[in-house]
Amino acid sequence: MQQEVFDFHKIDRLDWCDFIESDENRNALLYLTKWPNWNSCGMIIYGEPGTGKTHLAALWAQTANAVYVLKESLNHNPRDLFEAKCNFVFDNFDDMIKYENYDWFFHFFNIVKEENRFFLILSRVHPSLWGIKLSDLRSRLFTLSAVGIDAPQDDLLLKISQKIAKDLQITVPDDVMMYILNTVERNVSSITDVLRILDKLSLQKKKTLSLSFIKSNLKL
Repeated sequence: MQQEVFDFHKIDRLDWCDFIESDENRNALLYLTKWPNWNSCGMIIYGEPGTGKTHLAALWAQTANAVYVLKESLNHNPRDLFEAKCNFVFDNFDDMIKYENYDWFFHFFNIVKEENRFFLILSRVHPSLWGIKLSDLRSRLFTLSAVGIDAPQDDLLLKISQKIAKDLQITVPDDVMMYILNTVERNVSSITDVLRILDKLSLQKKKTLSLSFIKSNLKL
């Protein structure tokens, strides 16, 4: 009889002690930790998915008492956000700005400065690629510090993968993890999906995640 496998959700550990500092993300981390002594009221972090932007934003949100601004908020007066004494995070800003709600962001920017608040923008691409047509908004956003995070190299990717396994509560030997990294697409989403699949298979077949088991079951 095949063992039933429950789909446990990944437990994201987004504390300071769980963040993996590296050459790829050090500039963003250093600038973020300077808050509130930034040189402006906002900061932009950009980089490909899986580079750690979300983790950094969560850490800053804890420190700065910041809330995430949802896309639905763009349908309301931006001043409504300032009723609470908090700062703000915009995740996937490049998706939000494509709807060309330029006036909303322009007014938000002005209110932030008026209220002495702060905000953090996360984007997959450099701000120059946002294509903002409102010159007043574009000039204001370009006064913000924009720090990129590079795609993780081998050492960092291994550490990130080990953290993913830990979050998934999976024990993966180093040789197995290196084989996975050299076999699958090298991004966090793909690695997470593969680890989930292999963990289910190992539970179903009552086998450990050995190298021989991975080689015989990792079908790409």
